[in-house]
Amino acid sequence: MTESAAVWPDEAIEAMHLAGLALLERAGVRVESPAARGLLLAAGCSPAGEDRLTVPRRAVEEALAVCPREYVLAARDPERSLAMDPDPGETYVHNLGGAADVADPRTGALRRATLHDQVLATRVMHNLVHQQQVTSLWQPQDVPDLLEPLYSYLILAYETDKAIGGPGISHPFQAQYLQEMALAVTGADGTDGVYPIDLAFSPVSPLILGGDVSDALVEQVRRGGVAVEILPCPAAATTAPGALSAAIGQQHAEVLAGVVLTQAVAPGTPVYYGPRLSAVDPRSGVVVSGTPETGVASAAAVLLARRCGLACDCYGPCSDSKVVDAQFGYERAVNALLGMAPKPRLLSGIGEIQAGVASCLEVLVIDDEVLNNVRYALTPRPWDEGALDVDAMVDGVLSGRGFLGAKHTRRHIRSEFVSPLLSYRGGLGDWLASGRAGLVDLASDRAADLADREPVGLPDDVLDELVALIARCAGELGVSAHPDPRRVLGL
Repeated sequence: MTESAAVWPDEAIEAMHLAGLALLERAGVRVESPAARGLLLAAGCSPAGEDRLTVPRRAVEEALAVCPREYVLAARDPERSLAMDPDPGETYVHNLGGAADVADPRTGALRRATLHDQVLATRVMHNLVHQQQVTSLWQPQDVPDLLEPLYSYLILAYETDKAIGGPGISHPFQAQYLQEMALAVTGADGTDGVYPIDLAFSPVSPLILGGDVSDALVEQVRRGGVAVEILPCPAAATTAPGALSAAIGQQHAEVLAGVVLTQAVAPGTPVYYGPRLSAVDPRSGVVVSGTPETGVASAAAVLLARRCGLACDCYGPCSDSKVVDAQFGYERAVNALLGMAPKPRLLSGIGEIQAGVASCLEVLVIDDEVLNNVRYALTPRPWDEGALDVDAMVDGVLSGRGFLGAKHTRRHIRSEFVSPLLSYRGGLGDWLASGRAGLVDLASDRAADLADREPVGLPDDVLDELVALIARCAGELGVSAHPDPRRVLGL
């Protein structure tokens, strides 16, 4: 029985899987790309109106059958590469991607993110203990939109040697250039099951494969050498049904449609499952993310992905709070625990605040502490003879010396007790003397310390190649006014 079985037993997972298949067979998907439409027709899909195709169960099963079960997402440091598979095991954590604004954690006030913000955030995330993959936290506003993914990737590559998640893309040329940049950084090209970058492609809910996104997917998969994440973002009760199981079933159908298209282009392309289902506030219709529906849906998606032999990247810590307050804390803790419990391969959400529209450095370091506690809570504690040493227990009771100085206690106290990364555990007098006002002050101090560290940097030849790729792309687009990439890095 899985950790999430109390919420989603095996029968529920199978029922949602079958509902997703039935939805593809009866409602199908709207396909706005002629290239994607032709590929899906060749894969066994059938016309169902002007731009709609139904997807038979056989097409889904054939596509899943050729998806690689195991592959690796390369990092510049090979020791930091991520081994991907659907089985329960180590969970790699990464951050929220593509927020527009920087939030003040005390007041909630917003300002537009810049390239410098991206630099500082990436440096902080490189130094977090519990984050294994780094993606573009923000979409900076001081760079031309068409070039933003390339600048963001340059910053990530310069500031970390952890695995890098591909920035969000809207056009095929962005995917092409990002792949070339990732190849220069990691040296991986997809051979031997090691891929330099993973690129996310998002169906539009309900069940629409958009034109530009589908064309980008088709071109990039045809080119080869990348892993693909199918990343639908339905909202229950608005762009998906109100019953949570039905909304999860629709999201499942959207992922499967993306899998079928990917394998129709190039069988054997690695694909993983990226659920981003949100709920809405029944009173206002506003999309929310911090409520426990997020974590409950994430747990179901992990099990559905596993049912299909796919690795899963689900959501974890998230909050609708506008500031770092009690609501922020309990929402993040609940959803991080729910998302981590079924042991997905990837867990997203680090740095998210205000339902994903914003982030800040303080939230990044607070989330590192949240995950510090969640990982501890989900790690089985030893109960062997060494831990349950009855002789030591009896001696502690009868000797009158207590347990603190006992050899048994010294042997276990460090491994059995969670060590805080941020939380304050001192006395009230020391706290008052420090002049701090609360958690945000602690987080600001730690974030400033991490941001002040030296960047990882890049070898000169690699940096030269990335800068040249940005210049080439800008030239092809006719974009003359764009920031000096080296100056962006502080060089």
